[in-house]
This record gives sequence, structure tokens and C-alpha cells, in this order.
Amino acid sequence: MTPVALHLFDSGTLVFAGNEVPVPYFLIRHPDGDVVVDGGNPRPVADDPKAYWGRMADQFVVHMTPDQHCETQIRAAGVDPASVRHIVQTHLHMDHTGALGHFPNATVVVHATELESARGDAPQWRGYMPADIDKPGLEFDTYEGERDLFGDGSVRLIPSPGHSAGHVSVLLELENTGHVLLTADASDAKAIWDGRIPPRGLHDEAQAAASLQRLHEVADEHDALVVFGHDAGNWASLERFYD
Repeated sequence: MTPVALHLFDSGTLVFAGNEVPVPYFLIRHPDGDVVVDGGNPRPVADDPKAYWGRMADQFVVHMTPDQHCETQIRAAGVDPASVRHIVQTHLHMDHTGALGHFPNATVVVHATELESARGDAPQWRGYMPADIDKPGLEFDTYEGERDLFGDGSVRLIPSPGHSAGHVSVLLELENTGHVLLTADASDAKAIWDGRIPPRGLHDEAQAAASLQRLHEVADEHDALVVFGHDAGNWASLERFYD
């Protein structure tokens, strides 16, 4: 098995509708190159969320310091940003795009439907910030369907649309831990996973429900450790390193 390691980070928390939730992102160490998954909040949000997010910032209270930005934390962990080969975007909503523009040698791996949606009409009202994806120098690597990132089964990108048009989740295979499923916002809370509340189908509720069922099948098939998108209890229960 290809040796792969997973590091868990967060870029602080967001308070929405009275609930304070983590804003996770991930670093995957792979022999063929490092991978950042999402990236949490963009760096300017640590200074002035309203200036960067505009009216969307009225819905959230941001708790983030500059040191919690993904590039700063990954560098502090001893990883050269130039070594990052890929930035995998589960989707392009504004609290998942903190890596964009900070890893000079990385291609941005994103589902074609998601990039098209983010560039569509009224993006800010659908959770996208044009300033995130219009940065000069970004190289997008789009795909359809499922993708095996390195061709060895260690990092699989599984379409899970509904929360957004081209949302994907990430299934990892690690030597010691086994499989880890990063649901991202296809199931951003354990209550969604357990069926106590419906998935947040911001794009399409029926798609979101079907995606949740598909992810349950994936998790059961592989006996996977499940990491939810924004769940404080789940996040607190996890280690910060798995191999």
C-alpha cells in the first residue's frame, strides 16, 4: 500500500444561527506530492470578514486569527508550500477556499460542475466569492464523475452533489488507520448523518439526500472513519494525524 498520511487542521470557527462550528481543512502527505483539501477560510477573513465577504458576513460571526490561515499553519508544520502538488476542492463555497493562491505549484482539482456553478449568475448569493476563484495564476484541473487522484486508490474523489452543484467527498485509504471518509458539507453534522435533520441541500435537496445515502454505503463498505464537514463534537473527538 502506498504510504499516505492525513493531517487535520482548522481555520477557527464560525457562529451561524447560534451554533459555533469548526472550519476544517486537511493536508495529505503522499509520495507523489502533498495535497491540501479545501483550505478553510481565506486569509482576509481573519482581519475583516465584512470587507471580504460583504453582506454574506452578516450571517456569520468569524473566530479566526491570521495564524490560523492554512498556508501559515502548514508552513509551521514543516511543509514547504511549494511542495503542494494539488489543492482539492470539495466545493468552492467561501469557507472552503483558503488555500487558493497560496501554493504556487499546485493545480486546483475541482469538479467541472462545481467550477461552472461558481462562475454562474449571482455567485455570492449561492455562497461563492468571485475573488477566490479569479485570482491570477490559478490552474484549474477539472473532471467529471469520480476521480482517483494518484491512480493508486489512496485518494478518491466521490461526487456528492446537492449541497452545491458539483460537491465531492474524499475517501482515503491509510496503511494503519484504514479508510477515512471526509464528507465535507454533504454531511456537515452528525445529526445529518444520523438522519435526525435533513442534509443542507442548498443546490438541490433530492441530490443531497441521494448523496448522503451513497456516502453511507461507501462508509459501510469500507468501515471508514467518518469526518463531518462542520461538527464540533466530531472534530473534538478526532486525532490530528492519521496514517
